Amino acid sequence: MIGGVLAGLSVLLGSLVARVAFGVPLPVELISDRFLPFVPVEAFVPSLGVVGGPVLAKELAFYSSFLVLVGIGIAAARGYERIDRHRLPILAGAAVSAWLLALAVLWPALASNYHGLPPDAARALAAGTLAVLFLLLAAVLDLTRRYA
Repeated sequence: MIGGVLAGLSVLLGSLVARVAFGVPLPVELISDRFLPFVPVEAFVPSLGVVGGPVLAKELAFYSSFLVLVGIGIAAARGYERIDRHRLPILAGAAVSAWLLALAVLWPALASNYHGLPPDAARALAAGTLAVLFLLLAAVLDLTRRYA
């Protein structure tokens, strides 16, 4: 379990560094940018009142995403612990598969950037950042399994 917590925290730190240094949206921002347009206004506006307004809703999503990333790390570690043979190829395949799925689902939202990059450059940077984050998650899981 410690490996999962460390993996989640490493992805969290990597996400924050990419956000501050390169303007890459956090995973929660990419997900909300992708799916909030599908929420009808009649449902969206009242839900803002439930959570205390738009600023509090954004803060809630921002801070809860930290816990979600750690939870994902813990879940990935639990799954990785169950693998008896061919651990590294399975882990690598899972990381690449998750990255490709994230690209397919989040593709329209990947064009956003908080430093003002053009859409194509922002999309390439966000896709590369997601690849690094999935690689970081897999690497920390493997290293903590071997050495912890």
